[in-house]
Amino acid sequence: MACIVFLPRTQKEIEIFGGNVYFDIDGKNAGMLTKAEQRYELSPGQHVIKMYKSHTYDTYIGFAETTVTVEENEELMVKYSAPMMVNQPGNMMISPYNPHYRDAILQEKEQILARDFRAEQNRKKEENEKYKNGVKWVIIAAVIFAVIFGIYEGIILSTIY
Repeated sequence: MACIVFLPRTQKEIEIFGGNVYFDIDGKNAGMLTKAEQRYELSPGQHVIKMYKSHTYDTYIGFAETTVTVEENEELMVKYSAPMMVNQPGNMMISPYNPHYRDAILQEKEQILARDFRAEQNRKKEENEKYKNGVKWVIIAAVIFAVIFGIYEGIILSTIY
């Protein structure tokens, strides 16, 4: 028998993307990714693997599909990455199974997600600071305009009376 090993979701992945990730093999739902790797035995030959993530209102996003050919006693590992944007496809990487490489992939995935999440948070923080500064300048300009307008009106009224 051949075997496909689905790599687990990392904690950071679950925190950032939420939802559930499902996998179909040959058109039939075969399971859902968890925090543990999952082994799925297959007969040797060609198989279609499809993965996708649940989204709001019972919808699915991030579809990724590929056809693999597995040999007798061959083990392949599958890594799925959810898309950052709803309208993008997911990313599926299939390679020969290697427990050392698996650990390195999961660790790298966790580090990349943490780095990207921090970068996104910093970008949002900078945008928020720029917005606050813009609002301050608009308020300052409005106050200056109101003072000038008040002085102008005072001059006009003093010349009339």
